[in-house]
Amino acid sequence: MKMKKTGLLATAVLTAGALVLSGCSASGGDNASGEETVTIRVSHVESSTSVTHEALEAVAERVEERTDGTLILEIYPDGQLGTTTDTLQQSASGETVIGYTDSASLAALGVKNLDILSGPFLFENTDQAQVFHESDLFAELGDELVEKAGVRILALNYFLGTRNVLGKDAYPNPEDMAGVKLRTPPIEAWTRTFEAVDAVPTTVEYTEAYSALQQGVVDAAESDINSLIDQKWYETVKNLTMTHHMQLFLGFAIGEAGFQKLSKEHQDALIEEFAQGGIDSTKVNADKEEETKRFLEENGVTITEADLAAYRDATASFYDGYPEGFLADVRAAAGMK
Repeated sequence: MKMKKTGLLATAVLTAGALVLSGCSASGGDNASGEETVTIRVSHVESSTSVTHEALEAVAERVEERTDGTLILEIYPDGQLGTTTDTLQQSASGETVIGYTDSASLAALGVKNLDILSGPFLFENTDQAQVFHESDLFAELGDELVEKAGVRILALNYFLGTRNVLGKDAYPNPEDMAGVKLRTPPIEAWTRTFEAVDAVPTTVEYTEAYSALQQGVVDAAESDINSLIDQKWYETVKNLTMTHHMQLFLGFAIGEAGFQKLSKEHQDALIEEFAQGGIDSTKVNADKEEETKRFLEENGVTITEADLAAYRDATASFYDGYPEGFLADVRAAAGMK
C-alpha cells in the first residue's frame, strides 16, 4: 500500500502551497488495468496515534484494495493541512479534499437543522446515534447539504463517546459552571449549550487547547475522555466532571463537485468504507473508556459524576426554535420511545 504522508513532508507541502489543496489528482500514471489512479488527501486534526487516524488508515487500505489501486487516500493528521474549518471551507468552495468535520460545522453551511445533532442530551446512547445515522431523516439532511452548500457527507458516525468537562475544578451541578471560561470551537451549538449554564464559551482551536489550559487562557475544556489522553490535556488540569452532555456526530465530508468527478465505483467505495470506519472506531473508543478512566486517575485526575438530570434541565432551551415536532422526529428516527 502507498505510504501515508505525514510529518515533515506534509509540512513542506503545506509551506509550498498546499493551502491551495488541489486535493484530487492523477498520481503515478495509469495502473495495471490502464485506468488512471486518483489520489485524494484526507485531513484531520487528531494525532497520528489516535483511534480516528488508525481507523482512517484501515479505510484507506480497504478503498485501495476494492478499487484495485485506482483510488488512493493520503492521510494528513495533526491539522497539517489546516483546521477543521479550513478544510470544510475548501470543500465547500469546490476543492476535492476530504475533511474531518461535525454536524454543527456542516449546519453553519446553510442547513440549520443539522446542528440539532450537536445538542445536549439528544440521545440516550451511542447505539441510538448510529440508528439515526442510518435513517431516512439523516439522508434527507445530507441531501439538503449537497443542494445548499455543495458538500457531501461521506460518514458522520465516528462517535468518540460522550463529552465531559476537564478543568481546574469539578462542576457536578450546572450552577458550578457559572463564569467558567470554557474552551469551545467557534461553533454556535457549543456556545448555546454552555451559555445555558452561564459558562463563558471561549474560542480556541483544538490544536491550541493544551497551551490555553496550561497558560490559564481558559479554565476548562470539554471532550470525549479518550481524547484527553491523546491530547494530554490531563497534564494541565486535574478535575474531570462526567457531564455526558453531548454525543458528537463527527466524520468526513467532501466537496460535491469533486465527488461527482469520481467514478461510481470510487463514490461507493468512499461512502461505504468511511461509514464502516465510523462503526469500527466507535467500538474501539467505547472499549477503551474504562481503561482511560484508570489511566487518568493514576495520573492524578479526580473524576466526579455530575447531576445529569439537572444539566439536562438546564440546557433544555437549546432545542427552542427548531421546527415544531422536529426534535420528536429526530428521536423517533433514532428508535427512541
